[in-house]
Amino acid sequence: MKCVVVVKAVEELTLQQMSINHPHRDARTRAAGLLMLGRGLKPRAIAAQLAVSGQSV
Repeated sequence: MKCVVVVKAVEELTLQQMSINHPHRDARTRAAGLLMLGRGLKPRAIAAQLAVSGQSV
């Protein structure tokens, strides 16, 4: 199954801010993962970089 995420410019800005400033660590990780998906990285590569399971991405 191929995972394609299209992130608009305003959404990317929100996710960038969220990945840095959100008070909950898991939300910061999820925001970073969505940004990476939007840039075309594969879920397994993202999981490895963020040190999470592939299923969580």
